[in-house]
Amino acid sequence: MRKYIYIMTMFLAIITTLVVAKTYALFETNATSSKNLSIGAWHIEVNGEDISLAETITLDDFTYTGSTHTESGYFAPGSTAVFDIEIDASDCDVSVGYELTIDDSAIDDYPNIYFSIKNMDTNTELTSNTYSGISYLNDQDRVVNLRITLVWDDNALYNESDNTLIGEELEFDINANFEQYIGV
Repeated sequence: MRKYIYIMTMFLAIITTLVVAKTYALFETNATSSKNLSIGAWHIEVNGEDISLAETITLDDFTYTGSTHTESGYFAPGSTAVFDIEIDASDCDVSVGYELTIDDSAIDDYPNIYFSIKNMDTNTELTSNTYSGISYLNDQDRVVNLRITLVWDDNALYNESDNTLIGEELEFDINANFEQYIGV
């Protein structure tokens, strides 16, 4: 009988060891994985130039309009200077928020000279030095066409201050900020 108990004890010990080993194997998992994550494209062009390649873009292709008393190609009272900006976000894989800010400190002392910005696609116009918008990922056309106009009103009240600009050049910086738009 002792032999029988000894064999049964051994048999139960072996079964218990197998069950514990099998149970332990259920809780231990060794796995490795590798995943390549695709990063969305960020390619924006301003007037045909890739902004990721150039921090500074020179826009000097103004179109001047004025009276018959102003020589062509010059900015003077009663005239306007216009240039167009095209923002192309069609190669971006995300929605793009943008803001353009014109540093108009050069004309702070000249209230009869001011900027207006017109979205040529929607025909909305702002008399401001800042314009912002969003190019959504699902928009059919992800190209925004803006027209920036510098207006010099011919107002006799400002003749004296206008004379201080004779022979001078006006320079303006336009700061453009682009960021991925994440809607709420």
